[in-house]
Amino acid sequence: MYKVAVIEDEPNVRKELVLCSPWEKAGVVFSGEAGDGEEGFELLKKIAPDIVLTDIRMPGFDGLELIRRMKEYCRQSEACREPEWIILSGYTEFEYARRAMQMGVREYLLKPVEEKMLAESLQSCINRIRERERINSITRAVGKGSGLTAAFFSEYSGNISDTFDYVARTVAIIRRKYIQGVTIEDAACELGISAGYLSRLFKKLTGYTFTDYLMYERISAAARLLKETSKKVYEIADLVGYEDTRYFSQIFKRVTGLTPLEFKNSRGHSSHIMVT
Repeated sequence: MYKVAVIEDEPNVRKELVLCSPWEKAGVVFSGEAGDGEEGFELLKKIAPDIVLTDIRMPGFDGLELIRRMKEYCRQSEACREPEWIILSGYTEFEYARRAMQMGVREYLLKPVEEKMLAESLQSCINRIRERERINSITRAVGKGSGLTAAFFSEYSGNISDTFDYVARTVAIIRRKYIQGVTIEDAACELGISAGYLSRLFKKLTGYTFTDYLMYERISAAARLLKETSKKVYEIADLVGYEDTRYFSQIFKRVTGLTPLEFKNSRGHSSHIMVT
């Protein structure tokens, strides 16, 4: 589970967040709290949380300074992974929130914090963390020279990754559009860069062409459907963007080493297939 820390100077607000938030339901574990920015900075260096909820205005140095210092610390330390940030703010503090967004913070919650909104922000943070993990899994597999099959199974190993911004955003586009189909030109247009530049960057950081990763994403989705549902192979092929079931089966075997039916029948019985 991912670790969460809470930095909030108001004791009652902090305790309510710590004790009443749906951490387990959201798939995270509470790992520490602090009452101001300075104390929070030391806490974050010590426990290395994946997600931080921080008040925007606090005594000592505020949430913005905490974010700035943590970014700088992580740039200087190879062992540090910058956490995802969720900022907490009052109605009159929008300028602080705007500045936080300019620093790359994507989650902003108004006080008092609603449980539903917090759950949604936590899920958004988890999604971005998992996206980085996916990229790192592929990058490490490529570094070992293990090819598409190893990358496919490495997908499920839960490695931790560094952030590759354009690549992460490109992967997100592929995941969003792989069913109907997407080209590198489509992705480049959405990112506001040239297709040639994106192609070179994507290949350099992942070892794969855009087309190969699109195929990988479709096969990953198919594997989950084979594991979790009773749908027929032809139905799954259509759900992941393949009109030709025979071609889908050929691609699936090329990537995984197994036909879709072999993969489906091996659930819970094979030691080398690790799908989560």
